[in-house]
Amino acid sequence: MNWYVFYTRSNAEKAVYNELLRRKYDVFLPVIKTLRLWKNRQKKVILKVLFRSYIFVRTTESEITCITHLPNIVSCIKYGERYCIVPDRDIKCIIQMLSLGQKIFTEQNFSEGERVIVVRGPLAGSEGLLLKRNDKNRFGVLFNDIQQCACIDIDIAMLQKI
Repeated sequence: MNWYVFYTRSNAEKAVYNELLRRKYDVFLPVIKTLRLWKNRQKKVILKVLFRSYIFVRTTESEITCITHLPNIVSCIKYGERYCIVPDRDIKCIIQMLSLGQKIFTEQNFSEGERVIVVRGPLAGSEGLLLKRNDKNRFGVLFNDIQQCACIDIDIAMLQKI
């Protein structure tokens, strides 16, 4: 069993998530809490999907065709002729980032930085990229196949070059 990335219709990630859970699949949909200000000046905390139109499913390759036939799923992401497999360690790292309660950033136009490993703190053992944005150091988990990177601000002393 591996983690595969599926592309969903726009704004259908939560519906797909619920349908896959109902069918007893192991599903991961990273969401973050954000404060939304409505036109009537009302403030509300909403759950926003971290990677728009993408959902992660842990399954076998033989089940991929069944999953892609479900409503609101467009396709399983491929790289060439093979399906994209996301390593368990990357999924675990995103889960740990979400549990920290810090702001998480997604980068689509990222510049690849140095490969680093986190040596201290709650993300210890996680491998990723060191990125610099607005004079801040960010640790990012890179998903090459979907051209996305989830980043979190981090102290440079917690990192070590690979």
